Amino acid sequence: MFNKLFANCLLVNDFDKSLAFYKDVLGLEVNTTEGKFADFKLEGTSLAIFEKEAAISMFPKEHMGQGGGVILAFQVEDVQKTCDELKSKSVEIFEGPKTTPWGQTVAYFKDPDGNIWEVSAK
Repeated sequence: MFNKLFANCLLVNDFDKSLAFYKDVLGLEVNTTEGKFADFKLEGTSLAIFEKEAAISMFPKEHMGQGGGVILAFQVEDVQKTCDELKSKSVEIFEGPKTTPWGQTVAYFKDPDGNIWEVSAK
């Protein structure tokens, strides 16, 4: 039934704060914006942010969580270098870089809404 993920859309509390984080701190390039919605240019699956107050046009706010309930995993060339760059932009790396028992190098940080980002070596 489900065989291809089309998009990820994070519901955020403060659109401007989240847009600045994703664009200026993480360096994602904005593809489109409309009101309190933006999506970013990525290879493959789409990533977007949508302010909760504006997202009620899709469904009632009571169905929206408090944030922090998702992990976004991205592969990078050099985990340590990526972490150093994030730290220079005041992003707290709360775990890692470390090597998992299965040999993967990973590190974790959170976005302004508490969603967890994983960066791992390609």
